[in-house]
Amino acid sequence: MEPMTIPIACVQISCTPFDRISNLDKADEAIGKAAAQGARLILLPEFLPTGSTWDWRLLDLAEPLGGPTSQWIQHRSRKTGCWIGAGILERAAEAVFDTFLLVGPTGEIHSYRKHYPAFFELLLFHRGSTVGIFDTPLGRIGLLVCWDMVHARLWKAMAGQIDLLLICSAWPAARTGNLPIPGLQGWLDRQPVHMPKYLAKTLDVPVAYCNMTGPFISPIPYLGFTYRAQFPGSSSITESDGTTIAAAGSEEIILLGEVRPRVETVPRKAA
Repeated sequence: MEPMTIPIACVQISCTPFDRISNLDKADEAIGKAAAQGARLILLPEFLPTGSTWDWRLLDLAEPLGGPTSQWIQHRSRKTGCWIGAGILERAAEAVFDTFLLVGPTGEIHSYRKHYPAFFELLLFHRGSTVGIFDTPLGRIGLLVCWDMVHARLWKAMAGQIDLLLICSAWPAARTGNLPIPGLQGWLDRQPVHMPKYLAKTLDVPVAYCNMTGPFISPIPYLGFTYRAQFPGSSSITESDGTTIAAAGSEEIILLGEVRPRVETVPRKAA
């Protein structure tokens, strides 16, 4: 019997800082369209409800697991019958985390906390400590958030352990920024295109990568300087041999592709 395939949609959108209602309204419309086009798994960007900024006020929008955004995603998952993944700010008892939620249509909710906040994110968020691997009816799914994907320790731990890798991201294009980063700018801007392909071939699994698009405008903590850049988009869906199934530019788009997980994906029995 041929292994099943999974229709995936990457919802590449711009998210406005501090405007949860507008961001979720935009996501809601895209989720409906993606489901209508046959997606079974829908991936949205990092910082979906809050937008991305290094502004301290962002912490005021953090919410617990099971809070309003978690419930919002669960409702859309039940309504569409799709698995939905997105990044939120999680407020736990001890700290605020940059967290990837993966929610299933029968109420399942999995969460993974970003291990490597990038640059000035280190001032705002704490680091996660657990590996993002979860059993689902779609197979064993690995989760990474943005900057995590360039840290080999994380994805090497997934080798042979996952059937599909999902990455949500808010990775700006350094070349568009008003603060030069000599010696690093070119490398930074290659990663959103290069790493999903590299990880697919290295781990022998399909990879769905969903990045934000639109402007990135943020104060730089303690420096009194406003950083301005653009999110490049560059979302992609890649087959396990590194073949690009679908790829986006910088536009807002629902990117659709159908992948074949590493093994036949059937519901796993509880241990």
